[in-house]
Amino acid sequence: MRLLNKTQMNFAYGMGAAVVIIGALMKITHFSAGFLTGNLMLTIGLVTEAIIFALSAFDPPAEDYAWEEVYPELAGGKAGSSTDKKSPKALMSEKIDDMIKKAQLDQSVVNGLTQSIKDFEASAKAGANNAGELAKINKEFADNANKLTTQMESLAKNLESLNNVYGGVLNAMNKK
Repeated sequence: MRLLNKTQMNFAYGMGAAVVIIGALMKITHFSAGFLTGNLMLTIGLVTEAIIFALSAFDPPAEDYAWEEVYPELAGGKAGSSTDKKSPKALMSEKIDDMIKKAQLDQSVVNGLTQSIKDFEASAKAGANNAGELAKINKEFADNANKLTTQMESLAKNLESLNNVYGGVLNAMNKK
């Protein structure tokens, strides 16, 4: 019969312990806030913990697993005869062989896979070289774009001053 679920019990344990710790700290430092003294807090915390431990007595015991079914040697049985015993390496080798048979992998499939990996590696290396060249071209393009921007700013300033000169000439012609 469980009085509180696990979440509620964990909360109670944590909060009770927190009150005990705060009460102990208040007692050690002789701190008090009105009626809250270290003695009172420590008493409340310890009583809370005592109640929590009393409640935990009603918790059902944890499930006990039948490990002897998984490991017969725990029950005095034998895991296997000495003739059946194989090393972990041999067992692993058998498992791998079975997997290869089930996957129907033969030498030609493995060779094809090896060649595909080598082709992929060569393609990746070639792509890396091309990527380096592309980065260089992009840098040159960015440099040229910066130069063009500078020249366009200069051209805009020259056009503005030229417009001012023409504006002055037109104003002078209109006054005559």
